Amino acid sequence: MRAPLALGVLLQCRTVVEKMKQNYVSTGIITGVEGELFEVELSDFDRFQLGDAVKVTIYSPSGIHTFQSVVFAKYHGAIAIIQPPALAMKFGDKREHVRVDAEGTALVTPARQLAVSGDPVEVRIKDISVAGLGFFAPNLPIFIEGARLNATVRIEFEFSCELVIVRRDWQNDNWLCGARLVLEDQEMLRHLRAFVLRQQVDKYIKRRERLVRERELSEL
Repeated sequence: MRAPLALGVLLQCRTVVEKMKQNYVSTGIITGVEGELFEVELSDFDRFQLGDAVKVTIYSPSGIHTFQSVVFAKYHGAIAIIQPPALAMKFGDKREHVRVDAEGTALVTPARQLAVSGDPVEVRIKDISVAGLGFFAPNLPIFIEGARLNATVRIEFEFSCELVIVRRDWQNDNWLCGARLVLEDQEMLRHLRAFVLRQQVDKYIKRRERLVRERELSEL
């Protein structure tokens, strides 16, 4: 049985993007496949608007792939479109939730009554996904692998969730903890997913700004 191809095989492939509600077609190349987004470099990217429904056709070594999506962002000669889960599954991608860097804090308490009790402990957030949280924590008994914590997470917005620590490493006099994040509030989950997507776009934008500067310097 052949191993499934990775989505990375689509990088630099010729891609046709068609506006579904208008008679307009553009051709470019895939320049990013990270997380839930595809980045498509287009010379006429400014003809697309946020929220445009598009039909995308990718001509790759693994065949021709066609799907419908929406434009999530546009910047510096490219658009970002939502990656359909069906395509990721076709490539055997387990679609692990992408974590993005985040600035913020969380107030945590044990989810179950332990011998150690007291006020909530503030931890510093390192990264986040829709299903996980990385954070720096002090050397306290509640921060052990398998511990279940109630948390109030404060990033660009605030929400309550449950954390389950799955790993920890001692770094610079603190525990760097990786935790599974359980968020049952579907409205807050949508907010969190939108936040993660925005952070991914911000990363794409910074990368393209660097590429644009490099191209400009090479032309001097």
